[in-house]
Amino acid sequence: MTDSSQVHLDGLVEAVANFYAATDQVDARAASEAAANLCSGSGYVYAPTELVEAFTRAIEVGYAAALSAVRDGEFDEDIRGWRPQLFET
Repeated sequence: MTDSSQVHLDGLVEAVANFYAATDQVDARAASEAAANLCSGSGYVYAPTELVEAFTRAIEVGYAAALSAVRDGEFDEDIRGWRPQLFET
């Protein structure tokens, strides 16, 4: 790996860590479980530890952000279309 590649990789790992630190920890457990499930089936588990951790944290950040958006009602109308049975009386 070239020095330039290492600098970019280090920057990526740091950026993911910063996003993770800023993530609402309310959904941390669900996000962690979702990331573990995705990572275990990805075949990416044999990569260097630092990469696997960054990969997993990135998935957790995305999952937690999605849960937050659902909680905030950003998908309420979409959910009605996806799962109309939830709204039937």
